[in-house]
Amino acid sequence: MFNKFKNGKKAIVCGYGEEFGRFYDYELGIVKERDPYYKDYLIEFMDGSEDWFSLDCLHKPQYKEESEE
Repeated sequence: MFNKFKNGKKAIVCGYGEEFGRFYDYELGIVKERDPYYKDYLIEFMDGSEDWFSLDCLHKPQYKEESEE
């Protein structure tokens, strides 16, 4: 199965979280896991909070990470 965002990689979130309904405006987070049934992603933010997002709320960062070299 193809995942656009791998576990442990960074993602930019722009949209409403599905668990708390909070709007995230281009906030940086780390992908923790992907739900195999709903195809949603669990994102952990820098303040320690977590929320679920659909794929259309997530964007890849525009820079290349050091581990991808």
